[in-house]
Amino acid sequence: MKFFRIFSVAALMFIAASGLSAKDRLVEKSGKTPDWLMTSGQDSFSVFSQDDDINAARDRCLADIRQYIVNSIASNITSVETSTTGSDNMDGLEKLYSTYNSELKTAAAKLPFLTGITLSNAQEVYWEKYRRKEDGTFYYKYHVLYPFTLQERNRLIKEFKEYDAGQYGKLVELRESYPVLSDVSMIDKGIRELEPLVEYFFDDVRKQEAESLLKTYRKAYSLISVVPVSQELGEFTYCLMLDGHDITCSKAPQMRSETATALELKPDGRRYRLTYDYSYCYPADDNYVLLSYSFPGASLKYRHEFDVSQKENRVLPVGFIEIDRPLADSTGTAEMTISLRSKADGKFSVGNVHFSVPSAGIKADVTDFRDFEGKGTKLFRCMIPLPEAEVKSARGMVSGTMDIRHSDGKTDHVTFTLPYSIKIH
Repeated sequence: MKFFRIFSVAALMFIAASGLSAKDRLVEKSGKTPDWLMTSGQDSFSVFSQDDDINAARDRCLADIRQYIVNSIASNITSVETSTTGSDNMDGLEKLYSTYNSELKTAAAKLPFLTGITLSNAQEVYWEKYRRKEDGTFYYKYHVLYPFTLQERNRLIKEFKEYDAGQYGKLVELRESYPVLSDVSMIDKGIRELEPLVEYFFDDVRKQEAESLLKTYRKAYSLISVVPVSQELGEFTYCLMLDGHDITCSKAPQMRSETATALELKPDGRRYRLTYDYSYCYPADDNYVLLSYSFPGASLKYRHEFDVSQKENRVLPVGFIEIDRPLADSTGTAEMTISLRSKADGKFSVGNVHFSVPSAGIKADVTDFRDFEGKGTKLFRCMIPLPEAEVKSARGMVSGTMDIRHSDGKTDHVTFTLPYSIKIH
């Protein structure tokens, strides 16, 4: 009934146009006047266009054919799905079809399978050429009879629904992929896939969802951070983090230092290992290596500072400061472990360890000394306060000091900057 009204209006317009052009003279036509002009049946329909240029009139007919088919698809999806809105179909997409009928018509016109609609598939074509009495110019009336069976309509409806559900499926997949992005290239890929989805979705609900997710992906570049893993003089290992999980990047950062030379960065699994030559660095210098990443619309800079005075020390703290506490422990303390690298043959003692992590509620003041002996890696362990209210797993960098007493009576006051790891389990 809906299409009958549309083409009834078109027929009236045609009759009116015929009346207005009654004084114009028919000078040429493509053949015998057919009986299907301005009609529509179960297996075909006709369209009409008038223009001074026959090619423009033909193009308008093709546009009208496509719009007719689009309207048929949209209206029949609406009529079918209105009776099923009470059921749970395809995550509620059926309700969207019923609610956004006008927008659906616009979206349907973008579907790839509608590109197969051409005038070469027309059942019949008929045109007439007229001469205007008032000025002698010419114009054309172009008619096309196009086949469109019930079977073809149902096929297009089915393809539309499958295509539309597939587009929404892509959106769901991209939303679920975001929390586990493992490489920066996946951010790039997600943005490229979301942009056409934002353009496609014809209803406000899914369009807003796609736009919001696209903003999230674009913002991801600015949320990437450098997290230290370990360091010692001449070497620094770190990883890239996004929203609490590690992420890799195939594009190497720019590296700059005023004092260190032979800067080299190599992947180490999902981490990155920076090595440098500090032979010509002096304690009074500003010794650092600046890492600079460039992402679309965002940049990431990290300044790794190092203290060359420690190269004279016989015992050095290295690696992570590990702070470990079981959730079941209600004593308000946690075990702290600091790895030490010894170049000394004799005995030595380590104590007066001081550092703080205000954000985690940690303040370590260990005045007692622990005794060690010989070269190699040693583990300095002790208990430190860890308020229960502040308990949560975390990682970061911390600076502190410790004293190392050697058997020859000398004491080294060591300043360190090391990554820490709080593990609550």
